[in-house]
This record gives sequence, structure tokens and C-alpha cells, in this order.
Amino acid sequence: MSSLPRILLVDDRESDRELAALVLASEFERVDIEPVGTATEFSAAIAAGQFGLLITEADLEWSDGLHVVELVRDLRPDCPIILFTAAAGAELWNEALKLQVDGYVPKSSEGFVELPTVVRAALFRARRRALATAKDAPYRRLIEGLPVGVVVSTASGEILEANPAFAAMLGLGSPEDLTRRSFTEFFAQPAVASSWRSQIEASRTAGNLDAQLWRADRSRIWVRISSWVVGDGRAGAQQIQSIVEETEEFHAAQSELARRSQALARSNAELEQFAYVVSHDLQQPLGMISSYLELLERELGDEVAGDARDYLDRAVRGAERMQGMVDAVLGYARVDTRGRDFAPVDVGEVLGEVRDELAESIEAAGATITHDALPTVVADGAQLGQLLRNLVANAIKFVGDRPPRVHIGAIDDDDRWTLSVRDNGIGIDPASTERIFVMFQRLHAQDEYPGTGIGLAICKRIVERHGGRIWVESQPHRGSTFFFTLPKRTGGDDEASG
Repeated sequence: MSSLPRILLVDDRESDRELAALVLASEFERVDIEPVGTATEFSAAIAAGQFGLLITEADLEWSDGLHVVELVRDLRPDCPIILFTAAAGAELWNEALKLQVDGYVPKSSEGFVELPTVVRAALFRARRRALATAKDAPYRRLIEGLPVGVVVSTASGEILEANPAFAAMLGLGSPEDLTRRSFTEFFAQPAVASSWRSQIEASRTAGNLDAQLWRADRSRIWVRISSWVVGDGRAGAQQIQSIVEETEEFHAAQSELARRSQALARSNAELEQFAYVVSHDLQQPLGMISSYLELLERELGDEVAGDARDYLDRAVRGAERMQGMVDAVLGYARVDTRGRDFAPVDVGEVLGEVRDELAESIEAAGATITHDALPTVVADGAQLGQLLRNLVANAIKFVGDRPPRVHIGAIDDDDRWTLSVRDNGIGIDPASTERIFVMFQRLHAQDEYPGTGIGLAICKRIVERHGGRIWVESQPHRGSTFFFTLPKRTGGDDEASG
């Protein structure tokens, strides 16, 4: 429903005038019609000039309807004109085109039904004709070519003008299909339409409003709307101008992100359940196996020799290794679920604690550990210690026959810290630098370099929990440098909870 300019309805058949008036009144909110059935009435209406739309019969008893059109066009060049007539034929239509008639409606059942649609189109064409000769016509041509939607509506929301991009956005063939319809009727969510209206009324603007609009096929499309109220100098009224940007891909990505977040949450819950199974259902029988092996070894003592002793030793070592792997998997599973809140942590102090914990290994290997001036970061202190402990321990272990030299560096990279652990060890084939961060992916035999094969996977999980990334640069026999980043945060920013 919408309002119309005052209509000059010229027709010498009173019944047709009344029927046309009823059709228009049923479709539009406010209809002001000046009926004209005689030459005298027409002359008076022309002299008064109080109309904004002409609807005229082409075959009048007292005049040729095209003469009526010609007279109005001369006096009011911008006035929209519609021929509503029982007369038909190519000649009439050709003459009407020459006079820039904006619409033609046959007097039939179908024609009366189509009258409101033709009125909308005629008003749109007349407005476009007037704008084409306005001073700001070049800027309006620019708007016509913009890839984003532009909408001009009345203070009540009735669309006066729209560009082709907005029509295409809604699956419509032409901007004409939008005119004299309410902007809010395209909102798929009434609450969002109310919010748009409330913002306009309260502050005369509505910025970056995310909404779903109905398309012509009744599908929905996500858009972002920015609107503001301006004065219309020609009409002396206020208008609402809106920019409408399609955001379907953005919201599809947001939906996918939400789906993945939910999947990740489920995965973490399943991982926590897995950790429970590991810590209870697997630990108990594994502990029982270790206990019975210890009792068996104690009971048999020196009676076990040769192959039997070798078998028993292998079983004990296997149980110990299995216990270490279970503990490592449990630690990996709990990086996210059992982590502490982030807080300011002095990396230098954490490294000092790591050196104390590894003191025996450092002394046995004759290792030298040096470091740059290390920063204070916002992190989970316990996990940062575990991260450095794993990297330093690996640097000491994978060194060959040389005394280990390990250096911990720090680089200030604007919005993050890049920390590094460099060694002079056996190095890594570049083809394997991604594989070493995967659980149980070992590059060396167990009897050559013992371990669970999960330490670097835990390092990667810790770094990712902190919002950073970890990688290694290395060449065989030339040592390795492990890098990891930690985003800079304040104590209250982006803190994680366990």
C-alpha cells in the first residue's frame, strides 16, 4: 500500500471512472482523484494545475484523447501520463510513444487489474525523465552503474527510486518493479524491519544493519543496509536514502564458521571423553600389567636367564613405554580442556624453571644454553613451560656426538612475538618438517632416540591454543631452529579459560 500524487482522471464514461477509482483505492493508501467527464471540467482542471498524474481515455466524445495528452505534455512536461482506453491498434500506440506516454492499459477485466502496476511504472518513468535533465544527472548515471544497491524512499518507506543493482539483487527485471512499494515489505524478518524503522525515527540514520530480504522467487538474501534521512529540495519533503550491499557470501562463511566451531566443540568434548577413557579404562589394566611384571621379576630373581631374561626385560620396557605414551596422549588431549587462564608471564623466568628441571640432562650432555632478552607475554604459564621444555629437551637429545649448543631468541614483530629455539643437532630433512608435528610420527628408531613421538604434536597444540603458529627450519647435519609466535595481548584481551 502506498500514496499517489493527485490524479486527473479524464473519461466521459462515469462508470469507467468509478471503477478505475475503486481499483486504485484498493491498492494504494491515499488516492486523490479529480474526475473529468466534459471539456469544461477539463479546462478548469488544466487551469488549476492541481494534479501530478494524468489517466485519460483516448476516444472521448468531445475530444481526441491524444490532444488531451499533447496539451498536458506541453504544459507539464514531467507529468506521468497513462492511456486507459478501449481503443487499440498500432497507430494509436505509435502516436502515444511520440508523445512520451508512460503507460497504456486496455479497458478489460485484465486491464483494470493491471492498472496499479502500470501506474507504478508510469510514475517511475516520469521521475527518471525528470532526473535525466537535472543538474545532478551525471552523478545519477554513476549511481545507475554502481554494483551495490541504491534505494530512495519516502519518510514512510515507500520506494521512489532504485538502481538496477538493487533490482537484480532481489531477482527483479527492472527497478520499475520496486517503485511505490514499501521498502520494509522486502524484509524477511519483521523484527529487523522494526529495528530499521526505529533507528530511522530515533536518529535519522540506520548504519550497517544486517538483514535478510525477500527475493522475487521467495528465497532470501543477506544484505547490509545503511540508511539516512535527507531533504528533497524539489518536493520539500524528507526522503530516506539507503545503500544495500549483498553479504550472502559473508554470511555463508559465517554459517560455515559457526558450523565448524560447533564441530570443534563436539570434537573437544569427544577428546575430553577420550582422555577420561585413557586415564581410567586404559591406565588401570596397564598398571596391573606393570605390577605383575615387577612381581614376576622379583619372584624369579636370578632364576631367569638367557632368552627368558631378555623377554622379561622387553615386556617391562614395553609396559613403561606404553605408560609414557598413554600419559603423553592424555596431556595432548587436555591442552585445550585443562589449560589455565592467560596471564602475563616472564618468558625468561619460565626458561629458568625449564633449565632447573632439565639440569641433569644438560649436565650429562655438556649442553650450553643461551638466550636473548626475553619478553613478558600473556599466556598460560604452565603450557609455555611445557612448550619450552619439549623444544629444549629435543635440542639436547637430537645432537649426535657434539656438545649441544641451544639458543633461545625473541623478535618483536609488531602485533606478536616470534620466539625461537636454535640447536646444532642432527637436523631434519626439509621434506619431513610438517610430519614431525603429527602424533606418533617419528623420524628415528626407538632404540636410536627414545621417546613417545608426541612431544612436538603437543607443542603445536599449545601454540595454536595461544593463537600462534609453529614451524621449523632445518637441514640435515646443520642443526634446527624451531619458531613459534605468540600474539601480543593485554591482560584482559582474548583470555582463554581451561
